[in-house]
Amino acid sequence: MQQQWSALWSHFFVVKGKKTDSGELEQSNAQKALLAEEQERSSQMAKQKEKAEKLLSDARQEIASLEEKMKAMISDGKVDPSLAQKFADTDKLKKKIKELEGELEDAEDDLADTEKKLKNKTAELSELQSKNEKLVSAYEKSVREIGEIRQELNQKQEELGLKMQSLEFVQNILTAQVTETKDIAALNRSIDVFEAYVKGQYTDLMSFLFKAESIGLLWGPEGNQKGGQEGLNAKREFIHSAFDQWSATKRKSWLDGKTSIAFIGEFSAGKTSIVNRILSQDKPDVPLLPVSTKATTAIPTYIAGGAKASYTFIADNKRKTITESTFKSVSKEILDQVKGVSSLIKYFVMTYQNANLNGLSILDTPGFNSNDAEDADRTIEVINECDALFWVFDVNAGTINKTSINQIKSKLEKPLYVVINKVDTKSKSDVDKVEQLIKSTLQREGINVEGYIRFSKSAPLADIMTPIKSVTRDATRDSFVQDFGNDIKQIVDLLENMYKEQNKNVSDWDQHCDQLTEQIISCLNIMGQECVEAYNIPHWETHYFSSDRYEMSKWEGDRLKGLLDSISTTRINELAGLFDQRIEAAHNSQLAYSILGDYKAALDKANECYNEYKKVTKQFR
Repeated sequence: MQQQWSALWSHFFVVKGKKTDSGELEQSNAQKALLAEEQERSSQMAKQKEKAEKLLSDARQEIASLEEKMKAMISDGKVDPSLAQKFADTDKLKKKIKELEGELEDAEDDLADTEKKLKNKTAELSELQSKNEKLVSAYEKSVREIGEIRQELNQKQEELGLKMQSLEFVQNILTAQVTETKDIAALNRSIDVFEAYVKGQYTDLMSFLFKAESIGLLWGPEGNQKGGQEGLNAKREFIHSAFDQWSATKRKSWLDGKTSIAFIGEFSAGKTSIVNRILSQDKPDVPLLPVSTKATTAIPTYIAGGAKASYTFIADNKRKTITESTFKSVSKEILDQVKGVSSLIKYFVMTYQNANLNGLSILDTPGFNSNDAEDADRTIEVINECDALFWVFDVNAGTINKTSINQIKSKLEKPLYVVINKVDTKSKSDVDKVEQLIKSTLQREGINVEGYIRFSKSAPLADIMTPIKSVTRDATRDSFVQDFGNDIKQIVDLLENMYKEQNKNVSDWDQHCDQLTEQIISCLNIMGQECVEAYNIPHWETHYFSSDRYEMSKWEGDRLKGLLDSISTTRINELAGLFDQRIEAAHNSQLAYSILGDYKAALDKANECYNEYKKVTKQFR
């Protein structure tokens, strides 16, 4: 291959007349010189031919003139002596003319031969030029191919460099040492136990309560009592979400007890540059996050105050230490080479001995409009743990990404600030237009904004720090364990009250049944008395003059009729009603006993759940 390139280069320099091969160059120069010599000779011979032809023409004209004069003299018979001499000269001139004609013929032959040679030389030169043109074309093609090969080689070298950096990064990540202490490990285990309880025993209790139609208990997020599967789902989602936020904060010592903010937005909007200004407070000796045209925040990164500068990452719920150089080598290009490794890193954690970070934790995120779903998901997961979001826009972007708007509307429920960045690159009127566009768009989409901030690398740092310091920390995460216990205790107390009320209801139904039984017995006694009285009204009379028979007076007859009417109607209807009431009361009493059993079972489960809560949360209360 190298020999072929050398040959092409040699041919090119021959064509260009540069001395790379002396033999070929001399041959080419000699051919050109010979061709020029033949052209000059042909030109000279053409001139000589033209001159000879003119002399010949003049001689012929003079001869013709002399012949005419000679004819005239012969006809006159007079001979001039001078003419005789001229005739003698004419003979000489004719001979000379013949000689000239001979020479002219020879010259024409030489000229024809020279023209033929010139034609051949011209053809040779044309062929040589054609070859040279082909060589030039081949050279130019070769140059292009060399350029393409060189470009491809540079790309391969860059890829190789990336792969080498990626391999070094992977090695550093896989060999990173766990930094957790025994106390942190114990804390994480306790949180795991609490999580198992919340998503196990507690959720089972709620399912039991909601499925027991006789109880129908649900205290939702707003304290509204609901029931059914919808209520169960709402309650479960509320508790699980609250627990996840509490546990996420509790596991992250750099968040616990601190106000947490997140910078979100599109890739390259300038989020990391803003974070660096906050970190450095414009001091040149403070460690900064890596920023370049290629290296963006590819993984969520927490920055918090600490006793010293440290660089760690979270993987498999373990915190591991890496060097500053390893951290700063992270870029989107590196992570693209090792996607499997990047999925192991949930987020980076950096700490600085920086008074400006006291009580504050900052989260720098990838863009959640990324085509990479993994980037978007991990961004949403962590920013929901923050107290406020700062949405950074590049003033030069021109439009608002629809994907970002949808993410904000559907998945983010935090106070939102809009930062219009790089305003020093536009005129004030242009910045006003961009801000108005953002405002109208977000208002139309129903997105509430706490405030609009204009910022740039030359803007006072207070322009961004003042709204950050105004963010109020969400204290509900701190009180979650207590609030959660109060919720269970409220359920226990409610069930106890319901159990007591139902127990009284059972007693009331039992008492009512007893009262109905007594009423039935009383009614039967009265009915029995009336039957006895009615039976005794007709009395046996003995007659002397007629047959003996039962007799009664008119009053006694009316009394008997009244008694029979009372027995057959009033008492029978009263008994029937009392019996129906007694049957219904017995059914209600039985149902009340059944409900009381449900309440007792629910109360027992609630008490058991509450007692377990006190065990698993002892160190958190």
